[in-house]
Amino acid sequence: MTKFKRLSKARGVTIPKDLAAFLNLKAGDAVDLDARGDGTLVISHHVNVCRFCGGAEDVKRFGDVFICPECAEKLHKEVCGA
Repeated sequence: MTKFKRLSKARGVTIPKDLAAFLNLKAGDAVDLDARGDGTLVISHHVNVCRFCGGAEDVKRFGDVFICPECAEKLHKEVCGA
């Protein structure tokens, strides 16, 4: 499904209601923007990933940082010397 939109003065884009519904995007949802080398922009549902390894499995939030259990264990050992 392709739609034509112009950027606002603030360079924003509004996703049309029918396209958002098709993608199951709701107001307030977080999205990831991926600029590709061929000039395309891919918008996808946001997935929390580990700050250290980039993994997405069992990621937890600690303050403003997302971290996976494996990296959390490594960090604990490094900080606490255990």
